[in-house]
Amino acid sequence: MREPAQAGLRGLDGVLAALAVSVAAHFANLPGWALLLVLAAIAWRWTADRRGLPLPPRWLRVTAAVAALVLVLAGYRTVNGIEAGTAFLVLMAAVKLLETRAARDLTVLVFIAWFLLYAALLRDQRLQLLPWLLAGTLLATGALLRVYSGSAGGSRRDSLRRAATLMLQALPLAAALFLLFPRLPGPFWGLSTPSSARTGLSDEMTPGDVSDLSASGEPAFRVRFDGPLPPPAQRYWRGPVLHEFDGRSWRRPRGQAFPEQSVTALGAPVDYQITLEPHDRNWILALDLPGEWPAQQAYRAYDFTLLSPRPLTDVASYRLRSYPTVRAGTTLPVSLRRRDTQLPPSGNPRTVALGRELRERHGDAREISQAMLRLFRNQPFEYTMQPPRLASDAMDEFLFSTRKGFCEHYASAFTLVMRAAGVPARVVTGYQGGEFNTIGGYLLVRQSDAHAWSEIWLDDSGWVRVDPTAAVAPERIERGLINAVGADEPAPGRLRQESELWLQVTLTWDVVNDFWNERFVRFSAARQFDLLESLGFEDPDWRTLGLGLAASLAAFFVALSVYVGWKHREPPRDWPARLHAETARRLRRRGLVPGRTEGPIAFLDRAAAECPDLASDLARIRELYSGLRYGPRPGAGDLSRLKHLVNRLRA
Repeated sequence: MREPAQAGLRGLDGVLAALAVSVAAHFANLPGWALLLVLAAIAWRWTADRRGLPLPPRWLRVTAAVAALVLVLAGYRTVNGIEAGTAFLVLMAAVKLLETRAARDLTVLVFIAWFLLYAALLRDQRLQLLPWLLAGTLLATGALLRVYSGSAGGSRRDSLRRAATLMLQALPLAAALFLLFPRLPGPFWGLSTPSSARTGLSDEMTPGDVSDLSASGEPAFRVRFDGPLPPPAQRYWRGPVLHEFDGRSWRRPRGQAFPEQSVTALGAPVDYQITLEPHDRNWILALDLPGEWPAQQAYRAYDFTLLSPRPLTDVASYRLRSYPTVRAGTTLPVSLRRRDTQLPPSGNPRTVALGRELRERHGDAREISQAMLRLFRNQPFEYTMQPPRLASDAMDEFLFSTRKGFCEHYASAFTLVMRAAGVPARVVTGYQGGEFNTIGGYLLVRQSDAHAWSEIWLDDSGWVRVDPTAAVAPERIERGLINAVGADEPAPGRLRQESELWLQVTLTWDVVNDFWNERFVRFSAARQFDLLESLGFEDPDWRTLGLGLAASLAAFFVALSVYVGWKHREPPRDWPARLHAETARRLRRRGLVPGRTEGPIAFLDRAAAECPDLASDLARIRELYSGLRYGPRPGAGDLSRLKHLVNRLRA
């Protein structure tokens, strides 16, 4: 038997709107079928409320709940975690919509909306998502107030206004909990959210990959230097190093260990703080070449890549020291020499022949490198973000046919030629350059600054960076990507370059994002202790943090109690009422007490009748009270005369 839907269920519209907003916060991460199901359930429940349609039978609701569980298990193999848990919660909301009959059911839906908003925050802490989450919280809270406002409740606008007031009143408590509640180590609230990672470098590079990445203007990381900004020629940000080549793509080897090589600093160090956007990989971008790093947070691999023990799925910051001028390695282990001179078994025969020809002609590795750079510089090679597609022998086609490519084309071709010439060589990917944010005082490096270059081994110098792109388009290194490609190419940031106003807007917005990341997203246990030290606590520990939290909560609730008591205090009586109360108090000694339904005038008349000795004064008190209370225009001095009569009233 079908159960009837309660027509015009109070607050249903607001609850449906809040649920839709909370589900929309997961739009990019939920599977399409889950979105369609919950949206269909929302639309059906709204229609059923308007038309008085009956609710589905119990057996259908049970079947839908079981089907939701099966769908989540089939898609995620679990119901735990942010991804699977969110999908399951969304489907449970859709099922719950099929049995909403009373305020209790709507309350459950509001709680689901709150949980979905919190799950969205766990997944992604970017500032641009915050207004959406706050709006969803406001809608959900207002909807719950509307549900329980009763038949004489206010309008939806009144409910939203009350919800906003409650949220503002909760801000001090939220601030106390944020600052003093013990923080869990690791990612945001101790949960890993790989889906929050954004586009970035990969451990594989195929011609065209870096040019695709460079079409994005999203921030990759921000850097604050202790001293002056390094010159553009030194702004190489080292990322994954690629050793394996199959004839078309370069890859970073997995699970292989080689002897660690020594690094000797030959120049002054550069100290800086780097804040990385999440990229779901474990490498840490560092100014080439990293020399010092936090030992518990990072380590340096054999090819000088700085690595984290876990993937960076949240905004991460590191204090680093790099040396732009070093001798990287004194001797090259045989195993690494074999790895970095290895050629694919077939493919690109003309490129391999070119490398062998250069070896026979020059012999010395440095001279071979210079000869290859002269080839790039003197031949009609073109630097472009829109290179033509290459066939199976990609390097042959690039070097001897199209001669149009981006940085990965030049780095790949150069490295292959050097290997063919017997010179150990490898491809290094990362970023080059950056834009100094004059408002925030830091260097902003975007995805469009992605770059690839080569490293070759020289017996007298160790590993040496060689950037073939600089031979073709030196302006790419000195002035950035926009100035190195044609005006018709899709290089991001042209509007910033052409409009000073837009440049200031984008820089200001990035400063706001950086402040959000530094002060909120990355507020950790260490920063909590730093805060306590700044407040005068010496050597703070968890007990100090707990005492501070307890004191803050006590202060908040005391202030809240005082505010509530003051707001709901008994309103002060006016002077006529106060004087009548004093008259009644004095007459109580004669045994006269106002009746429960007896008004002030009737009480004074009865008192005058029962107390003849006071009749004259009571009659005058009655006259003055009536004039002050009910008269159109009280006479001047009436209040003073009433006070005088009440004060001289004898018991």
